[in-house]
Amino acid sequence: MQSKYYQVNLQNMLEELGKDRVETILSDFSCPQNEDVEYFLKRKAILFSQQGFAKTFLVFWCSADETESYLIGYYSIASKVIEVERNSVSKRTYSKLLQFDVTSFSEEGCMVPAILIGQLGKNFTDGNNTLISGDELLKMAVDRIHDIQYELGGKFTYVECENKEKLIRFYQNNGFVLFGKRKLDKDETMIQGEELMQLLKYIHT
Repeated sequence: MQSKYYQVNLQNMLEELGKDRVETILSDFSCPQNEDVEYFLKRKAILFSQQGFAKTFLVFWCSADETESYLIGYYSIASKVIEVERNSVSKRTYSKLLQFDVTSFSEEGCMVPAILIGQLGKNFTDGNNTLISGDELLKMAVDRIHDIQYELGGKFTYVECENKEKLIRFYQNNGFVLFGKRKLDKDETMIQGEELMQLLKYIHT
């Protein structure tokens, strides 16, 4: 038998274990490479889940004999609408976007419903980050979005990341393409730089 991953909807965990127990579990999470990822999970994820702003999914590693289980990462997703300028993506990608244009934004662009992967991070406590790769964690998020869109409709997901070559390349290697950027909000004080790069992915269902 091999070790395995399992995912838990934070909202379900709250209903089953209660807020105090869940906060104890989340307190074990550490992500020194990205303070915003850690802050969100510990300070915002529960509220956002309860109010329906975004849903968070915790990822656990479980040993083959099921005697050990560790929180190794998480991701959060939310429904959004994105603006995409015509010249920001390839003609092929833009033609796909146009099929889902909801407002006839203009001849220069379109507005499309998409699911934002708002947070994605691994838990560095006790080296738990080594139990899963970033590619695997991202695939979990994309696969869940695929299942949601299969039931409800939609074809796109997107991410926002700091303007760092390594981060941008990571998402591009996983099928995302750049389409824009946005200035940081005033409360986004833990993110480096003044803007976030935006990348989208067409999901085949």
